[in-house]
Amino acid sequence: MALFQRSERGIGRGEIAESQIEMPFFVAFMLCSVLGILVFHSMVENNSYTIALAISVIVFGTTILRVEFGLYILTIALLLSPEISAGNVGAQQERGVNLRYDDILIVIITLGVFVKQAFEGRLTLWRPNPINPGILAYLSICITSSLIALYNNVSAWDGLVAIFVILKMFQFYMIFSLVGLVVTNVKMLQHQLVVFFVVSAIVCIYGLFSIGTTYRVSTPFEAGGSEPNTLGGYLLIVITIASGLFAYAPKRGQRLLFACIMIIAFIPLLYTLSRATYVALFFSVSMVAFLSRRQIMIGAIVLVLFLAPVIMPKEVLYRFEYTFHDEGVPIQVGGRETSIKVDKSTYERVYVWEKVLWNLRVWPWFGGGVSWDTVLDSQYARVLIETGLLGFMAFMFLKYRMLKTAWESYRWNTYWVTKGLSLGMLATTLGLMVHCLGTISFLIVRIMGPFWFLMGLTIVSRQMALLAHEQRLKAYYETQQAEKEARIAEELEGNPAPQPLQLHS
Repeated sequence: MALFQRSERGIGRGEIAESQIEMPFFVAFMLCSVLGILVFHSMVENNSYTIALAISVIVFGTTILRVEFGLYILTIALLLSPEISAGNVGAQQERGVNLRYDDILIVIITLGVFVKQAFEGRLTLWRPNPINPGILAYLSICITSSLIALYNNVSAWDGLVAIFVILKMFQFYMIFSLVGLVVTNVKMLQHQLVVFFVVSAIVCIYGLFSIGTTYRVSTPFEAGGSEPNTLGGYLLIVITIASGLFAYAPKRGQRLLFACIMIIAFIPLLYTLSRATYVALFFSVSMVAFLSRRQIMIGAIVLVLFLAPVIMPKEVLYRFEYTFHDEGVPIQVGGRETSIKVDKSTYERVYVWEKVLWNLRVWPWFGGGVSWDTVLDSQYARVLIETGLLGFMAFMFLKYRMLKTAWESYRWNTYWVTKGLSLGMLATTLGLMVHCLGTISFLIVRIMGPFWFLMGLTIVSRQMALLAHEQRLKAYYETQQAEKEARIAEELEGNPAPQPLQLHS
């Protein structure tokens, strides 16, 4: 079990093989850690804190030994780690802050990866890729707009809340960069996908058992109440990725497995009663079906839509019917009421755009700063209100880079796993762009954690496709050069060079 993953052949006299110092290093680290934990426990005398510290130390040591194991742990924690309410923040203490253990794990595993790289004599903070400029542009605008709000002392803007939101976005990008640093080959990528689907199966089983016990099914281990849209967005990712892999799986057993994943995820998704998720799922799965040209998937989509009034649960049908009803709130267009009446939830998603128009008249370019207004009904409206037109352009530029990267990975890959994953992420990104019309999808931790994890795997897939292309080109040019040299040799054998003229005195 070589810690440093480098060949030990050619070790010279007097040099020590790295595998010989790996176990002593790990044993020394664990002994020091145990001593530190005992001292910590004697000082704080809190069992919960001591257990959390012990788990963190184990994860750190495991990451140094095997970085992919650290990433497995993070993948599990993204959905299954509990949330703990840390109280309220904001000027009026109106916004709750929930801490999750994976927030700590991300930092611990990242430090473990950097320590591993330091031992290997290399230190890379991120893998170069086309998405990084989009991340930098959007994050820069968010920070700039918040600094402007701080400088102008904008009312109703809270700096502490802004810090938490920006740190949350930075956390997503850390997951993305971490995956790009850890996963280096197809085998590791496949193992990470297996862990992802195992976790999704656990969440789906939890959702299935929750049906009938609550009005709307939500994600496990949540603090502060149910969030059905969160589970809907996560299951949208699971179904779309599974559909992409289903489209290109070469064996019947593999296709059957992914079909089962889609079915067991689709049932709890229905009971989230999230209309934004329903619409987004239709767009994402339809995109997979048409781009892959799988007739069975196209037929399944048409059949489900045709039989929906018969096979859908009554709660789902009522949810759609409840959108437009006579006792709803009338929609206004240009200050004039229309005959269209919708439920309060739908009305809020329409009314938020009046806030957007007002804000664009006040601060059009940089907005009122991150967290200026509590907008939960639309990601696009929130971006425009908080960061203005420049922030919106940076946000859409980031989404364009995501779509372009996934498309390139899909087109360039030939192996079914990387090709199916890339198509799934292309459709997932589009689906979430539809989903965030009705919620702040790109700020929800339990959606964005898995999303950026899978986007990191997509970057790895794209890089592997480029390397494979370079190797094919190299082999092609080497073959061409060998054939050219062979032809020259044949010509020389058939036409020997003339002998030099002998001059006699």
